[in-house]
Amino acid sequence: MCLKSRLRCYLAILSIIVNLVVNCHCSGQFQFPVIADYDDDLMSSSSPFHSTATMYTSSSGGSAFVINDPLHRDRIPCDIPNEDKAGVCLEVSRCKAYLLVRNSTHLPAERVNFLKKVQCVTDIGFDDTRSSLEPLVCCTANGQDYRFPSLPFTKFEYRRFQDATARFKKKKLKRRIQTVESSEGFNLWNECGKQVTHRIYGGEIAELDEFPWLALLVYNTNEYGCSGALIDDRHVLTAAHCVHGEAYREKKGLKYVRLGEFNVKTEPDCIEEPNYLSCADAAIDMGVEKITVHPDYKDYSFNKLNDLAIIRLKHPVSFTHFVMPICLPNKTEPAPFKEGQMFSVSGWGKTDLFNKYFNNIPSPIKLKLRIPMMSRENCTKVLDLYGIQLGPKQLCAGGEHAKDTCAGDSGGPLMYFDRKHSRWVTYGIVSYGFTQCGLTGHPAVYTNVADYTDWIRSVIGK
Repeated sequence: MCLKSRLRCYLAILSIIVNLVVNCHCSGQFQFPVIADYDDDLMSSSSPFHSTATMYTSSSGGSAFVINDPLHRDRIPCDIPNEDKAGVCLEVSRCKAYLLVRNSTHLPAERVNFLKKVQCVTDIGFDDTRSSLEPLVCCTANGQDYRFPSLPFTKFEYRRFQDATARFKKKKLKRRIQTVESSEGFNLWNECGKQVTHRIYGGEIAELDEFPWLALLVYNTNEYGCSGALIDDRHVLTAAHCVHGEAYREKKGLKYVRLGEFNVKTEPDCIEEPNYLSCADAAIDMGVEKITVHPDYKDYSFNKLNDLAIIRLKHPVSFTHFVMPICLPNKTEPAPFKEGQMFSVSGWGKTDLFNKYFNNIPSPIKLKLRIPMMSRENCTKVLDLYGIQLGPKQLCAGGEHAKDTCAGDSGGPLMYFDRKHSRWVTYGIVSYGFTQCGLTGHPAVYTNVADYTDWIRSVIGK
């Protein structure tokens, strides 16, 4: 009898709980969408992140979600322009709707405006943990395409956009052929590696004035596909294979180096911020005076040792908020080369070496990505499996699922934020990687800039 009585009690309690769950409508509260079943509709990830969210007030007075806890990230709601229903924050590689728009070869200002609005704000710093490597975007909860992936400027801002466009067209030709005077009294050591923007570093799309030292190499075939880093008012650091060898000859040589670029398809580059229109200066196309490839670089070398070159511009360039040099490593400072140390890369997408996100087409807009350093020991073990030997002056970074240098062009800088001096330093140059990037345990290889500072200074001092 005792046992039957207990059983009846358990059944009664279970019935009450079931009724509460079935009848609960959580009046007035948001019911988080369950996305555990979305893996069939969205691009899957081998180990999806989850995170809880806290609220903060943005500088514009609005509210946004800040993602902190790696256990519930997939349940964070977010708003999508032109959509009636809320979306959810997902890693870029898992959101087909976002990739379909972002991978387009033509991205007008209104589409870039939309892409910026669907970036999920992540509360990260320069010394953050590994919990938020891949950028998050607001994806449709049902896994479908965005209804209307374009966000026109408001009527007032559109007038300003037209005015800015007219101004740029009038001064574009003059700006791009004039001799640009160097900045007077500029202390390279104190001012290099500085940038104006300090707002959001968690998105995938760079800010208009973020990483102002990035250079885009444009070839005589009017192709672009390699990057570089401005290191003073006259020189750009890049990979040797970008300016030397068979592939370079097929592109018929270097036409010019473009500085201050954001969207290669539009000018001016503008983003509508709360209460104002943010526009970048016109990009500057600089002629090339001389290209110096490291003397020990061998074009047909399988290991790409000494993959480094310096481009000397025809004229010095003036420094602005959109054009600024990055710092070279300081020999007296300890190098941050330890397992898991976070670095950043940025560029315009696909190269012949990295094709994960961009389906063999470059991105017209400047993107960014954060990747962890891999130890020489672990990197050597991976490369040995493919008969590749890691050189003593090479670094490895990446090697985690969907987190690789796909967002960085060959020749672009591997960047580290030096908190002690509040500046960015280039510790590596993108050299080569696996054909399919973003594979777990398969890092990309970088030329170690710190081992070449004497050679670099000898070249730029000539």
